[in-house]
Amino acid sequence: MKLVFSAKEAVLEKLLDEIERQIEDASAGAVRDAADLAVKQGRANIAGAGFSERWQRAVSYSFYDNQGVNPAAVIFDRIPFAGVFEFGMTISGRPLLWLPIEGNLPAGVHSPKQYGHELVSVNIAGKPPLMFDKFNRLRGPLFVGVRSADIRKRWDLMRIFAAAAARLGEFYQKRIKG
Repeated sequence: MKLVFSAKEAVLEKLLDEIERQIEDASAGAVRDAADLAVKQGRANIAGAGFSERWQRAVSYSFYDNQGVNPAAVIFDRIPFAGVFEFGMTISGRPLLWLPIEGNLPAGVHSPKQYGHELVSVNIAGKPPLMFDKFNRLRGPLFVGVRSADIRKRWDLMRIFAAAAARLGEFYQKRIKG
């Protein structure tokens, strides 16, 4: 069997250009769809772990069209130490790590430097050291000193991102069909 096709070259070229544009648009749209899904589910995972809206909004992505060839999206967290909650980590003090006792501190204060008043350390043998306001010890201890703190894994963004990327073919099919 022999198939012969004849057409005006300009018409054929226009048709091929249109098909190429549709493929490029579907590819770029599929990457955006996967990135949107990854960010949405990532933010939900962070919210489910009890983190604030600021932490949730920090997950974002940048899209790269790459001139229609192999579009890409890079998903990232704007908070530089967010990986601590993705993988878990032990944080060591130098020599001590001062952890806030939140119930005794004003809102928004998380470290001795932020406190803004003079502090005094109280050491009791066999107990971790405590920091008090030098002039208002009735407030109770403000910080406790520890050598290290283990931060456990709190979310699973890598799994979410991989699952969204695995759906690229599905997103492409939806876009190319229509």
